[in-house]
Amino acid sequence: MTLLKSVGVDLGGTKLEAALVSEKGTVLRKARHVTPKKQGEILKKLVSIVKEVKGSEEIAGIGVGFAGFVDSRKGIVTRSPNAPAIKNAHVKAVLEKAFKCSVVVENDANMFALGEWFYGFKKKYKNIVALTIGTGVGSGVIANSKLLKGKGIACEFGHTIIAANSGKKCMCGNTGCFEAMVSGRALVERAKENGVKAENAEKVALLASKGNKAAVRAVKETARYLGIGLANAANTFDPEAIIIGGGLSNIDLLVREAKKEMKKHVIEKNRTRVFREKLKGNAILAGAALCALNGFHLAEKRPLLAVDCIIEKGKGIVLVKRRFKPRGWALPGGIVEYNESLERAARREALEETGLTLYNLKQFHAYSKPGRDPRQHTVSVVFTARGKGTLKTDNESEKAMVFGSENLPRLVFDHGKILKDWLKEFKSRKHAFRPHNRKPKSLKH
Repeated sequence: MTLLKSVGVDLGGTKLEAALVSEKGTVLRKARHVTPKKQGEILKKLVSIVKEVKGSEEIAGIGVGFAGFVDSRKGIVTRSPNAPAIKNAHVKAVLEKAFKCSVVVENDANMFALGEWFYGFKKKYKNIVALTIGTGVGSGVIANSKLLKGKGIACEFGHTIIAANSGKKCMCGNTGCFEAMVSGRALVERAKENGVKAENAEKVALLASKGNKAAVRAVKETARYLGIGLANAANTFDPEAIIIGGGLSNIDLLVREAKKEMKKHVIEKNRTRVFREKLKGNAILAGAALCALNGFHLAEKRPLLAVDCIIEKGKGIVLVKRRFKPRGWALPGGIVEYNESLERAARREALEETGLTLYNLKQFHAYSKPGRDPRQHTVSVVFTARGKGTLKTDNESEKAMVFGSENLPRLVFDHGKILKDWLKEFKSRKHAFRPHNRKPKSLKH
């Protein structure tokens, strides 16, 4: 069986990294560049690095992890304390236009959490807290095997305040944030306060490993605050495991001392274990690629519930030409959202993809053959309806057209079979789809 592939991207303030990843989490090709200083240049570099790792491969999608705040529904990276050049960047739209495939944009720490949970620890734990400790502090939480998102930006644990009276200003503007106390920047500042001349956290760690007392003090003080943060995470989320990644997770003394400090503050001793990342710097890329496989649904290995709609308009039926793979003509439809009824999903998808309001909505049949959708196993409940309004398309469709039975195009998925079944069953009814020879109406997007 041919494995699906997708591209994962790690977009940070200083580095831009991308990888072609198989659905098993194997990094097949990887590239890394310095993040440009201006937003326009960043978006251009983003497209070029995806092209670099993609090559001629067919991909299921692109996932982008961003070190900052993200509107994942719209695919916009809004802002980041550590990447001021990026503000309200329409990453999803830029990449969809360039590659004609689905794009998912999410906070990089959430991608890190998904990558480590799914590929690194093989879903061994149902509840984890994942922390990336580097230039800043990112966090992602898996609760009962689901990514915890709240209204969209939940679990920004780096910006919880653990030392309000410290005087340490965080890049977010607050004082005493977890990030302000334990990031690489904080370690360097603390080392300088102790008289150590070091330009980065790696230099401080190296000096500490060689026995430099001032550097050791700086590392241990940083570890004290990290331990407090770990205890807060354990007490708040009650995870089986906390996974630490990022550059500072490689400092043995820091992690060792933080674990000791954590034990002083947890409510239940030895209830939460602390591990270092298993994917060795590839977790964000792997998690982003995983999300790109149909927005993380593929990882569940369960059929997705979808709706498709046979919409009659005039004496024809409405079809849409897909912008993304599999490209071609199809019935309007899509995935049913959580807390959404089948009927509501059918009406929503029809309005989004065709601009039409539905009436006389009736359920037809369900189609569940595993190979009906080449991307993943979907079960579709098909509806019939009449459409009212003016045809118009959305981001996923190039055209919407009304076809008669004599000029039907070739359809993707199993939609040809669906229409054949429908025509056979309803051919004797007055409202059934009737052939006509008029040129189909169309609307180009």
